[in-house]
Amino acid sequence: MDMRNFSSEPSPPQPWGAPPSPEPGPESVQAPAGPTTASSGQVTFTGLRGDFFSLVVAGGLLQLVTVGFYRFWLVTDIRRHLWRHTRIGADALEYTGTARELLIGFLVALAILAPVYVLYFLAGLVAEEYAAFASVPLVLVLYVFGHYATYRARRYRMTRTSLRGLRFWMTGSAFAYAGRAAWWDFLTVITLGLAYPWRAAALERYRMRNTRYGTLEGGFVGTGWRLFVRGAWMWVLAMVVLAGMIAAAAGMASAGALASLAGDKDEVETILGLVSLGVVLLVVLLLPLWPIFRATELRWRIEGTRFGPVSLHSSLRRRTVLGCYAAALGVSMLVGSAGSVLFGTATMVMKNPFEHIETAGLGGQIGAFAVIAVIYLLMLFGFGVVKRVFVDRGVWAAVAATTTVVGVEALDHVAAAGEAAGSLGEGLADALDVGAI
Repeated sequence: MDMRNFSSEPSPPQPWGAPPSPEPGPESVQAPAGPTTASSGQVTFTGLRGDFFSLVVAGGLLQLVTVGFYRFWLVTDIRRHLWRHTRIGADALEYTGTARELLIGFLVALAILAPVYVLYFLAGLVAEEYAAFASVPLVLVLYVFGHYATYRARRYRMTRTSLRGLRFWMTGSAFAYAGRAAWWDFLTVITLGLAYPWRAAALERYRMRNTRYGTLEGGFVGTGWRLFVRGAWMWVLAMVVLAGMIAAAAGMASAGALASLAGDKDEVETILGLVSLGVVLLVVLLLPLWPIFRATELRWRIEGTRFGPVSLHSSLRRRTVLGCYAAALGVSMLVGSAGSVLFGTATMVMKNPFEHIETAGLGGQIGAFAVIAVIYLLMLFGFGVVKRVFVDRGVWAAVAATTTVVGVEALDHVAAAGEAAGSLGEGLADALDVGAI
């Protein structure tokens, strides 16, 4: 009830014997103003694509020159750019991590993982008869370890992210998270992906309830059912396409077997060509589903995030994220075409070493392989720049521009808390190739 609508002064005294004043009816009482609407702050992204492009191009070239060693500085620069250009109202995020921390974490991770690989190699030598299955335990260990690393890496990034001078931080057990993730992955596999929405909800709930902003506790209210309802049609479509691919492959295989028994090689080749073409067409039809689902899941995660009384609202549209991926795909095709032109030009200029590489001298062989290696690295460099500019930055900017923080006034009463986490998790995630921006 809003007490501002009622006077604090007493009513004037009534004359003795006068009838009491009638109770005011509903129409004579000023209606309360209703519950106070929580203030909101619009999230904005102020970074320029040209500045980010220059950053990743320069960093990518240095990464090539240093044989990948510069990536710790590049990742740090990317995060600082994205963080400082993301604002909640007038306040910008700040990334306080350093490339030195990432490098040390990576080296420590290598020191931890190296004995694991050595033990695996020795076990393979001792039990040669089981060599075919020797990689299974290692893969399982590294798989679970990857989930452990992603949780530790998230903890590191949180403690290096601050707003208004106060850091985010995390509690919880990375081992407990890895166990939960492994169990939910198993359920997702045996249900052909049907359990994924509940997996995403359970893991996000664990991460967020162990996330803090200063003294403000995090939480997650999104449900698996809500995500399932939003994306069920995509799962049904994927299953229909998959069933169609299996049925077509089985039918073509039967027809090919009959043609092979009849000795008709031309028909066998035709059938194999049709199967390959059908698979490619079906994959192309399924390609748009990934960005569409990612947009759906991102909006679901954002709207389910809580920090005490603070909530988030998102108006992210699927077509926006789809546009980011479509742009990346289009530019990637141009990069691939440019690489093909470079390779064709090199073969024309160095025609003799390429055509007679087996009989060419040592200098010619080295030159041919050097040209191939340079073109390959340049293409990888181009694909990396495209992915970071159009997907990483593009989706980040789209999410920021469509997110509103509701109840932002609660941030005024938050006090500092939490300790900075070590960079081992980032190093493990990098070594196991499960890292993220």
